[in-house]
Amino acid sequence: MIAGFGFSKKERLLKSKDFRVIYAKGRKVSVGGTAICYLENSLGHNRLGFSVSSRNFKLASARNRIRRLFKEVYRRTKSELRPGTDIVLVIKRGFDKNSPYKDAERVFMDLVKKAGLV
Repeated sequence: MIAGFGFSKKERLLKSKDFRVIYAKGRKVSVGGTAICYLENSLGHNRLGFSVSSRNFKLASARNRIRRLFKEVYRRTKSELRPGTDIVLVIKRGFDKNSPYKDAERVFMDLVKKAGLV
């Protein structure tokens, strides 16, 4: 693997406390049924978390596929993002588990551009 293109453990948001802080103090930008909540951090690198609605995506395999798709989009585009931000990607509706990579990339880039994170 090429250095710098992975998705290491330090780049992940895993604790519910971190999610709550971002939801409470951060800003939110949405495009269709997808949104990002973001908040500056003092770490010098970005961290990414996911929230995929089980109400709209009943099967865990569908939710996991969507997470994998957006994780790959982030992994490939993270060098373009402004460092030092915690990002929670919220996917509620309007996205199909069979959607191609290009659709996920377009949605993600629309969100980060609208948020001013590029």
